[in-house]
Amino acid sequence: MAKTLTSRKQEFVRDGIFEAAIDLFVRKGFQETTVDDVAQAAGVSRRSFFRYFTTKDHLLGHNMVKHGDVLVSAVASSPAESSANQVVHDAVMAGLQFATAHPKTRQIIDITARNLSARQAHSSRRIDVENRLAEAFATRTRHETKNDLRPRMLAILTLTVVDLSLMVWFRGDFDDCSKASDHVFALLTHVLNEPTEATALSTVGTSELKVSGAKRRRHSVAQ
Repeated sequence: MAKTLTSRKQEFVRDGIFEAAIDLFVRKGFQETTVDDVAQAAGVSRRSFFRYFTTKDHLLGHNMVKHGDVLVSAVASSPAESSANQVVHDAVMAGLQFATAHPKTRQIIDITARNLSARQAHSSRRIDVENRLAEAFATRTRHETKNDLRPRMLAILTLTVVDLSLMVWFRGDFDDCSKASDHVFALLTHVLNEPTEATALSTVGTSELKVSGAKRRRHSVAQ
């Protein structure tokens, strides 16, 4: 559905407030920046600010909503014959392309990494995105709901892989977001399939018992 002129204008103002706020958070700090500071920097009144955002914390989660729109759209538009694994890959790539193309993403990651309150504020909208994403995965099967374990697991997995891929991209391990996600998926597969310490010890113990038993049998035959 095409957006109306009014909705486009509202989105433009909302984005302007958000971007002005991020610049202030970088310069002054999240805690130190007030709503009045943001309104002034964005060129709007305090009253206008509260027409678009309920609080400063709510503002920091603004981009998470758009990110969620991209992820949900990717799940919904993935071909019907795609496996769950492929749908997750499609959604992850769409989310990463959106995030890495946004000019404020590095600043947002830096702000949330440095400040617990900012991190909590940014994550406050995550559960909404998770619910929408779980519903999108459930819709593909037509017999599940967003509260069933499988779609919830796929939603959480998608968000986790996106977060980890952005982390390694942000710290400079990979310049390309697709390589970052490939690395995370490969590591996930490796971690899930590698033996745990307990399993490794159990295997070693079993091997030692087999060797010991073989030695006893050889000793018995020799006698």
